[in-house]
Amino acid sequence: MRGEWTAAAYAALYDRVVDGFAPYEQLVDSVANLIERLALADGRLVPFRILDVTCGTGSVVRRLAARGHLVVGVDPVGSLLERARRASHRFSTCSFHAVDVARQDVPAPGSFDAVVSMHTLYWHPEPERVLDACRRALRPGGHAIVLTYTRPAAVFPVARAVWRADGLGAALQSLRWLLPTAAFELARGGAHRYLAPGELAKLLLEHGLVPIGSSPAFLGGISQLTWSRRTAETPTCAAGAPSARVPAQAHRAPN
Repeated sequence: MRGEWTAAAYAALYDRVVDGFAPYEQLVDSVANLIERLALADGRLVPFRILDVTCGTGSVVRRLAARGHLVVGVDPVGSLLERARRASHRFSTCSFHAVDVARQDVPAPGSFDAVVSMHTLYWHPEPERVLDACRRALRPGGHAIVLTYTRPAAVFPVARAVWRADGLGAALQSLRWLLPTAAFELARGGAHRYLAPGELAKLLLEHGLVPIGSSPAFLGGISQLTWSRRTAETPTCAAGAPSARVPAQAHRAPN
């Protein structure tokens, strides 16, 4: 019951928090630009097929659909999907499915040009299975765009970091995200997993996704944005390899 109430409150309030919140909109635009650059470099033609893993209320799906792409959102929480469908009714190029990718098949496996995972790995109880699902969803050579927290979204430390980097106005603006996020995290409970950039790159590689670029992102660099390519080989974790070496080029910042 606690989880249901938390999800319902999250569904009701999330879009009010992020819509018009400049740091978030800039983040999503940078993700969209990155997907388009990667797919075009592969010789793919617009529109691109994109899967948003744990899409929540569909805010990222809508921004990608507005750019003309074919976007599928999946999430295991019914109340979030209901909100996503209502808010996305004007877009004919997106759809939503009630799927827990850690336990169920992704729609149209092997067909997506890109998979997006926005702040999923830090809370999901089975992050390795999420990455396996991302790989299964991608076409050969397709790209996974993963954003994950590298440290807790603690209100005062993060606001102070934003203040130092971007000034008092930006720090005050950041509270619009930080305060409700802290409340939801407290209500949700459970263990959280914060990954350093090297740890994230290693985890991706072990699950058949070769990191090709990475950059700090969002609110003073609280998150890490990493983009990777699906390999043709069997993932090293499945093959029983003892470790995975991260490619040296996996730390370029996005344009």
